[in-house]
Amino acid sequence: MTTHAAATARVQNIAKTTCRSARVSRELHQNHSDECHAFGRVRARASTVMTPTSDGRRSTRAYASSKSGTSTKTAYVCAECGEDARQWLGQCPACKTWDSMKPIKIDGGSSSGGTSGKNAGGGAGARAVARLAEETNAFGAAAPARRNGKASTKFSGSTAGGWVAEANAPRNLKDVIGGSGEKGSTKNAMPRRRLLGGSNEALGSEIERVLGGGVVPGGMTLVGGDPGVGKSTILLQLAGLLAESGGADAGPVLYASGEESVEQVGGRAERMGLDSDSIYLYSATRLENVLEAVATLKPSALVVDSIQTVFLEDATGSPGSVSQVRECATALLHAAKTTGIPVFIIGHVTKSGDIAGPRVLEHIVDVVLYLEGDADRAVRILRGHKNRYGSTDEVGVFQMSDEGMKPVASPSALFLGERILSPDVSAAPTVTVQGSRPFMLEVQALTNERADEGQQAPPIRTAVGLRFERMQLILAVLAKFVLGRRVQKHDIFINIVGGMKLEDPSTDVAVALAIASSFVEKALPADMAFFGEVGLGGELRPVMQAERRIAEAAAMGFKRVLLPESGSSPDMGKKTGIELVRCNTVAEALEATLGVRPVRSAAVSQPNGSWPSKFPKQKKSHS
Repeated sequence: MTTHAAATARVQNIAKTTCRSARVSRELHQNHSDECHAFGRVRARASTVMTPTSDGRRSTRAYASSKSGTSTKTAYVCAECGEDARQWLGQCPACKTWDSMKPIKIDGGSSSGGTSGKNAGGGAGARAVARLAEETNAFGAAAPARRNGKASTKFSGSTAGGWVAEANAPRNLKDVIGGSGEKGSTKNAMPRRRLLGGSNEALGSEIERVLGGGVVPGGMTLVGGDPGVGKSTILLQLAGLLAESGGADAGPVLYASGEESVEQVGGRAERMGLDSDSIYLYSATRLENVLEAVATLKPSALVVDSIQTVFLEDATGSPGSVSQVRECATALLHAAKTTGIPVFIIGHVTKSGDIAGPRVLEHIVDVVLYLEGDADRAVRILRGHKNRYGSTDEVGVFQMSDEGMKPVASPSALFLGERILSPDVSAAPTVTVQGSRPFMLEVQALTNERADEGQQAPPIRTAVGLRFERMQLILAVLAKFVLGRRVQKHDIFINIVGGMKLEDPSTDVAVALAIASSFVEKALPADMAFFGEVGLGGELRPVMQAERRIAEAAAMGFKRVLLPESGSSPDMGKKTGIELVRCNTVAEALEATLGVRPVRSAAVSQPNGSWPSKFPKQKKSHS
């Protein structure tokens, strides 16, 4: 009986515990459901996300939800090519660059579908121009007509935040080139280039050469270069040329600087002798202020110094960031295309020599120019890397002085003016063609045999003004067919005198003979110039414009020219009275200039012409 009572008590206790657990479970479930509903209500009003800041840390930011119709999203854009992705990637899928995906914040558009002001499509740059166009009507970009809250698709002549008007119907190519619009009018005529005349016509002609014949209205030009190379100086001089060549009816030139004050820019202009009353200086970093100044002054040209220092308030990031540079460049492009004024912007470069910021910046602009030069030399080279209106082969040669950039009439005389004729100097004059004109350069070489041949460190290879890969190719040909493998054990140094960078393969034979001259310790003929491309088999390949190269060498006082026999004739030198030394291989050029018989590395290592087996036969063991 006692046992039965004890068992009954245990069963009752278990039942009470079960009921109590069920009640607690129901209460917990109810509380969890209430918390979920509350969280859902809070999430419907606002959401909190983690967004990366400019210094790489994570910060919490709340943004409005679909109730207000706007949201903030994070995208990742490649700083090299502009490829975008929804998530961070270690390697860009387009250009295969590592660690180039940078986060940017994108503001979503309004649910009302507005297309004007802040809600206009095309990003912060397009919205800034569209908003200013609505306020001032300076850029001719009014908002499109709307019907029942939707944008009308009927042609209304507006740009809707872009630079292509909706009424821009297809036109015949002949009418565009001929400059005739509707019914023979010249309203929509193709813009003609502006020539850079004025008091400094020589400087204007040198810049026109690089630009492809003049300044194109509505074009956007990016000028890059190392710090202190003279980017601001040459663009301030360009502003003076544009002001002088514009005429009485043309508007002023606006020079907007985000790096210097108006007094600093004015002091530099005074030093260079610029006192034109058609140049307006403006110091601002907020791009909206610059665009307002353009709307007020209606200038004939705009210079922005530099694109990395200006910013848009609607764009995310600090000045110089990927998103700011892209949006600011887009806004300036919209202004250039809608007003027809040429825009020049200065871009900083990185340690590798590329324009700082996203690579898409070079795709946005029409022309990309690089100003090159060494800090210890006065020579400056203005080279075109992209030009939608002309050739990229042209270069402009200048000399930096206290009065600014001065054009060089004869680059050959400049680069050969410091030439030293000595048997201890291994130098080979060569003729290169840059665009439409040839000029001469001097290639110097130095080979130094290592004191300790047993050291493990590899030989030193240095090339200044010449691509390192090209130097390695020429050195391999010399070791294989001309000088033997012993030259590979020497330290070799190449220098292009004058700070010029050689991209023309016609200078290969000059580089090869300069190395051979230093290796055999014999000087090249002082009255001989060299040009020709070197092939992998040691042959000399013909180059273009051989007659113009010969004429330039004759003009500089040379009596003989060594060139490839292929593609040339003995009669090429009769007009200028110069002797031609025509060779088929580098070995023939070595004998003709230095009187040294070539040494083939294969013949030295294997006189009988047979090569040993990679896996020699093993001797049979006699057991």
